[in-house]
Amino acid sequence: MSLLVQHRIDTATSAIRTGLDDLLREARTGLDAADQRHLLRRLYGPADGGTGLLPLLGEVLTAVSGAVREWQPNHEAAIEALDEAAAYVADSAGHRINTARNLLSRPAERDWPAPEQAYAKAPSIVSEISWTARTATERPFGTEASREFWLRKAALLDRVALTDEHVGEPGDATEAADQAARRLMDVDDAAVICDPRHYVRQQYALLASNQ
Repeated sequence: MSLLVQHRIDTATSAIRTGLDDLLREARTGLDAADQRHLLRRLYGPADGGTGLLPLLGEVLTAVSGAVREWQPNHEAAIEALDEAAAYVADSAGHRINTARNLLSRPAERDWPAPEQAYAKAPSIVSEISWTARTATERPFGTEASREFWLRKAALLDRVALTDEHVGEPGDATEAADQAARRLMDVDDAAVICDPRHYVRQQYALLASNQ
């Protein structure tokens, strides 16, 4: 028995517990659509080029199983239980979380509001053009634009394109609206498996309903 090893284990698990308490607090406070997917991705998928939290926990359990196999090989049932736990955490639970994240990136058709519904409370197009230009100009050099900026810009361009399309003149405005919508989906890490402009309207309606 190594007191030093046990101390390191206690320190590491305490840090993990603190982090999980923080995640629990954030989840209970409320997560918007982008935050939900981001958290699920961090739990399952690679983070900063490393391994997701659940697969990494699975690797820890696998390593413990290997240690038992080396030091206590007669405990075959315990080794089997640890291997099954590792597989469940990394594969079964992990894949289900990843499935949930992907499903959350697929708005059901009934969740796609019509433009009239999505933009019912939106400021005027002229006002949004002014806000977008001012926000872009005032952003400190080298910093990333906020999600609100990309959402409002995408919604603005969608509304402009809708005006052109209504009179039968789709063109540059439609292309710009499509590009802005895809940029928002990139920011949200949303799978492009629906009409990007439908996604913009859904997200704008959610923003408006929460203000």
